[in-house]
Amino acid sequence: MKVFVVLLSLIFTLSAFALEVDEKLTVRILKSSESRKTLMINRGTEDGLVEGDHARFIVTAGIVARGVCIKVAPTRSVWSVYRLVNADFIVNDSVMTIKITPPVKITKDDTQALVQEDTPTKLPADPQAVGIPLAEGAQDVVTTTDENISDGDLRGLEDITIVERNFEVFSFLNISGLSAVTKADADDKKFSNSQSSHHIGLGGELYSRREREWYSRFSLMGSFNLMRTNAQSYNGYSSTNDVTEFSFGTNWHPGTMPSATYHFIPFVNFQVNIGSVRSQQSSGFTRPTDEDRSANGSTQGFSLGFGFKYYTKEGFGARILADYYIRDEKFKRDEDDRSFDRRVAGPRLMLGISYRW
Repeated sequence: MKVFVVLLSLIFTLSAFALEVDEKLTVRILKSSESRKTLMINRGTEDGLVEGDHARFIVTAGIVARGVCIKVAPTRSVWSVYRLVNADFIVNDSVMTIKITPPVKITKDDTQALVQEDTPTKLPADPQAVGIPLAEGAQDVVTTTDENISDGDLRGLEDITIVERNFEVFSFLNISGLSAVTKADADDKKFSNSQSSHHIGLGGELYSRREREWYSRFSLMGSFNLMRTNAQSYNGYSSTNDVTEFSFGTNWHPGTMPSATYHFIPFVNFQVNIGSVRSQQSSGFTRPTDEDRSANGSTQGFSLGFGFKYYTKEGFGARILADYYIRDEKFKRDEDDRSFDRRVAGPRLMLGISYRW
């Protein structure tokens, strides 16, 4: 008896989230097949849609199409259109309203068709400029079934986004041209030099699965970085700097959603960095008897940049990031009781590959 009560409660709970007949939703068409008989929209189970829902697709001019939901995910659903009233309104990225309707009996018998199916023409620049209004409540006997949808259509629609793959691991290579300024606390001298470098990083990024929320355009990221710089002057003196750095930050995707596939996705990046540095100096020709010296210190800084991402439907991706980077290094006092502070700053260009799951 208790099991029956629990199951009954679960059924009522689930049904409470399903949309009732005549309820409406504003939707955006993400992709459509060439025939306009298969559509993917940006609404799913989070909005109360379930497989088997029937709905009218409506714009201001009237009803555009009638369809049944055949596949549904948290933020996506695939619809089989069994009655096209005006195919030219079905344009990718167009916004319209769907209204849940009672189930419609579908027949394969062409002789039962009372209306002529509309077929797509050349798409107008403004889809709202055309339209054939249909009286509210008009009943259509339809001739198209789910069997008319090709496997290719469904595969293309199902893989339009990778919103369910919300964790990403990435690696990148940095090629940069920075400048460095060093000053000592004991006198007024400053020394500057070019500071070319290359570094390797490995990180992870976390995305939201709820694309309708305002925070879905932001992702959280962290990375581990190993950097080495080498420089040598004309008289033989050389220096080596090794930096181990942890970075934490966020990416903002102001245009295309970060789950889109086969699109260039712009993003703005901000990171804060902390770590450690080891700097070594070797003697040169002018004073070959000078002993090698080294110093250890801590680092902190930040970077701000802009880049693009690109993903395939399998989750493989690539990214490019151009940013402005600032790192402050504070070294411990040496044997002469002197401390040094150094700032490394300048533009960077990083290329990376990634995988999402």
